[in-house]
Amino acid sequence: MNTRTLALVTVAAISLAACKKSDLMTAPPPTKAPAASSDANAASASADAPSQDAAAPVSPQAPMLAMAYSLGLAVPADQVRPLMESHQEACERAGTDQCQVMAASADAEHGDQAKASLTLRATPAWMRVFRGRAEADAKDLGGKVEIAGAEGDDLSTQITDTGAAQQARAAERARLAELMQRRTKNLGDTLQVEQEITRVQGEMDQASSELAAMKTRIAMETVTISYESTAMAAPEGDAAPLASAAHSFAGNFFAVIAGILTVVSFVLPFALVAAPIAWLISRRRKPQPARTAE
Repeated sequence: MNTRTLALVTVAAISLAACKKSDLMTAPPPTKAPAASSDANAASASADAPSQDAAAPVSPQAPMLAMAYSLGLAVPADQVRPLMESHQEACERAGTDQCQVMAASADAEHGDQAKASLTLRATPAWMRVFRGRAEADAKDLGGKVEIAGAEGDDLSTQITDTGAAQQARAAERARLAELMQRRTKNLGDTLQVEQEITRVQGEMDQASSELAAMKTRIAMETVTISYESTAMAAPEGDAAPLASAAHSFAGNFFAVIAGILTVVSFVLPFALVAAPIAWLISRRRKPQPARTAE
């Protein structure tokens, strides 16, 4: 090997050593830092998501109302019963799926006094139309609407609680049925479990009936209509007290006369018996006049 070749090999070895040293002195690139940053951002986003859901407004649940209406109509005395019967017939013509007659009564007419009442249960749509028609009927007959009211009973809590109790009873019945299968060898335990199953089933049936009744009250509204003659209606205006007193004068007068006659009817029999007895006693106690000697 000549001198020139040896020099070239030496220079190459020195260059290679320098390159390796520079590679060792250079810091490696941060390959994991971006991934860590993205994980942190994802964690921050996931932490913020529940807070946003918690802050979102909760829409209120629609109430389950059982509506009951009251209606008071004052019409001429000879129209009280016909008007009540026409409303009853309208309900019956609609069919039981739309309207049901719950109660109906009418008192006998006494002069200008007459009274009647009607209770219906119907769907909300039919009830809305009927109430407007009933008020219009009274006005067409020359009467007026004295009472018009509405009352709603919120059954939301009762229905929710009843449904939750039904689920709890169903789970209890399932556990009892499984327990009875495990204890088929012991007759006493089996009978006891059967009694518990019967009790739970009875409670479930009763709760189901109550739940069905509450849902029916929500699906079908009720209205109670009272009919009375115009003469029986309470007067209005500044002269109302005087008109009311004049209207009740004859009734009060005859009521007092009737009370007096009632008292006399109780006292008179005793007086008819006691008067002769008192007369006889008074004659016996009366001193006889002394006779003069001849």
